[in-house]
Amino acid sequence: MLDATIKMTVPPEKRKEVLQTLKAILVLIRREQGCISCNCYVDVENENIIFFNEEWDTSEDLNTHLRSVHFSILIGAMKLLNNEPEIRFNMIASTAGAEAVKAARPREAENLQNY
Repeated sequence: MLDATIKMTVPPEKRKEVLQTLKAILVLIRREQGCISCNCYVDVENENIIFFNEEWDTSEDLNTHLRSVHFSILIGAMKLLNNEPEIRFNMIASTAGAEAVKAARPREAENLQNY
């Protein structure tokens, strides 16, 4: 699995336009071959910082996406920024969930059963 994250600091006057563009392409990207998830988040401490996160099944799926019209639209939105966005691609070999917390905190494990 591959995780792609783009951190954007958006000028306040461009925030609405960027968010509208990102919202419009979310559903389209989610329909692409190999897309596990695609989400957009706003930093709770600074509303002008936006995170665009995608998870891909294979590197081939991600590479196809990077050449897609949808990614071209995302590049267009990033051109509205004053600063270059931070872009990261992480290869994930394994993942863990609540079981990792339960193993690390056995005393509190009973409280985690409701989550």
